[in-house]
Amino acid sequence: MKKHLLTKSAYRYGLVCDRLFWIYQNNREQLPEVDESTQAIFDQGHLIGNLAKSLYPGGVEIDWSAGHEAGITQTGAAVGKRKPIFEAGFQHGMTHARADILNPSALGKWDLIEVKSSSGVKEDHLSDVAFQKHVYESAGVPISRCFVMHLDRTYVRRGDLDVGKLLALTDVTQEIKPFSAGVPAEIERQLSVMSQSEPPEAVIGSGCNGCVLHDECCSFLPARNVFSLNRAGQKSYDLMNQNILAIKDIPEDYDLTQRQSIQVACEKTGEPHIEPQAIQAFLKQLKYPLYFLDFETFMMAVPPYDEMSPYEQVPFQYSLHVIQSPGAQTEHYSFLSPGVTDSRPEIMSALKKQLGQTGSIVAYNAAFEISVLKSCAGHFPLYGAWLESILPRVVDLYIPFRNFHYYHPDQNGSASLKAILPPLTGQGYVGLEIANGLAASLRFREMVFGNLEEERKKEIRNALEIYCQQDTEGMIGIIKALYSFC
Repeated sequence: MKKHLLTKSAYRYGLVCDRLFWIYQNNREQLPEVDESTQAIFDQGHLIGNLAKSLYPGGVEIDWSAGHEAGITQTGAAVGKRKPIFEAGFQHGMTHARADILNPSALGKWDLIEVKSSSGVKEDHLSDVAFQKHVYESAGVPISRCFVMHLDRTYVRRGDLDVGKLLALTDVTQEIKPFSAGVPAEIERQLSVMSQSEPPEAVIGSGCNGCVLHDECCSFLPARNVFSLNRAGQKSYDLMNQNILAIKDIPEDYDLTQRQSIQVACEKTGEPHIEPQAIQAFLKQLKYPLYFLDFETFMMAVPPYDEMSPYEQVPFQYSLHVIQSPGAQTEHYSFLSPGVTDSRPEIMSALKKQLGQTGSIVAYNAAFEISVLKSCAGHFPLYGAWLESILPRVVDLYIPFRNFHYYHPDQNGSASLKAILPPLTGQGYVGLEIANGLAASLRFREMVFGNLEEERKKEIRNALEIYCQQDTEGMIGIIKALYSFC
């Protein structure tokens, strides 16, 4: 097994999980390949890093392609030039760190600038910077101030990209001091863990969510386990520590919320829970014509359009099914942006015509659709009055499922549209090329901003149309199923 130096990435892993840290350092080949959503995050991070360099003209870029020793040598030579250095690398003992940007400051010292693609400073950024500062100063490089450079969510693009306004610089020199105090001891601890001949045992905790080793470490859990118990929080860990792993095995006298009790009862009986009176009260809100609306959105660190901010959810597609009266044929309207220019004005104009003057506008988890519409109206005030006029018509189809007025054990604790559709209507997303909103966003970005052949672009457009239409068709199926319970 090849042992690696303790880098800032490894140090972050060591703060979260000893097992992940050990495998990363000693048996990296065991880690699964990076999925496309994580890769997309990495790609945006690289883009932000390159934009940050443009704010420091005349900087020296360290080339690490020739190997570690060559990079260290280049860094040493660049330090003597007293110019901004990009990817400056230093080693002290078994620790190694590369600074995104080292900028010369007074009295022969340097400012350390860590560039992040987030919209603010996070706690793990502080521990990251504290580790780097320790390595640099231990290697004889004096650090004056420490900064985190991140995206400014208040920036609105108007014309050419203004990198100086897109990126904000936050001084964290004081904030990292509590983290810096524990760095030497933590480095010693992590090096000790790294030297072990076998990986540490898995310890399941809140930090496991999203970890690349999650499925492996949690493979002992049954399919319907206590971690899918609705809004359980610490209860799930308490149950696991009592060796109660399956939801159906939770004792009857265990302290549960009403919704959790419904979920456990359904798991034990295998039958759905239905509250006809509550469902009927919800359905009485519906006024024809019914408009079933679903948006697909994308967001990017660097806004590609005018009147767009970093990580702003921007609609690129919608599906709208309309039923004029009970028993009437369904009408379908859709829009999919060509992507070359901002389509929000076109989307708002079309919806203003298609949503009519009366009738319920039905969405699943309607807070999202409302937020998208409000964001569009905020950038394009022409639609502000119209939006205010339709908001009272919005009905959230999520409500009866969020409140467990209907619950099926196959939902496995979730009230999402993807979890509801199969058990309630028999509809679903199996077999679709695009089967969730994240995939839709990634495919749209690939189609518009990637270098694809026209044939592949057509395939993606078709897959997007099918997916978005499935959401609104699914809502119609849910309404029909709810009526059957009354």
